[in-house]
Amino acid sequence: MRRKYILFCLTFVSLLLTSCDIYRSDNGDLDGLWQMTTVENLTTGEVYDARDRQVTWGIQGALLELRASGARIVYAKFEHTGSSLVLREICFSGRGDSDWGDKPVQDPADIHVYGIYRLEEYFKVLELDSDVMRLESADVRLTFRKY
Repeated sequence: MRRKYILFCLTFVSLLLTSCDIYRSDNGDLDGLWQMTTVENLTTGEVYDARDRQVTWGIQGALLELRASGARIVYAKFEHTGSSLVLREICFSGRGDSDWGDKPVQDPADIHVYGIYRLEEYFKVLELDSDVMRLESADVRLTFRKY
């Protein structure tokens, strides 16, 4: 009986330890939901209030989810170092499509609403803390607030 009890306890503890896989990201303050507040066109100097479009960037792990009022949901993979953020593999969400599956974005004009002007976009991180994020690409300077 004692042998069965020990075997049961060992099995229980091993299952408990293997089932508790906690995901941790190395993104620091970057992780979370960000609302785009302003977009500054670096060519013309014009500054746009982006809050009307309800543009959000949701960042977790290595995935970026982009949402805007009246626009399709977009996903992108990204790489973040202290001073740069690079977006790659930008796709439209396939949720709700009859043939399911994410579709790669072909025309960068389709993602301008998100402040992205290239299919592989490079941003310089100007500021990043728990409240504010400011990014700059070759075309725009984006300012976000964290929800």
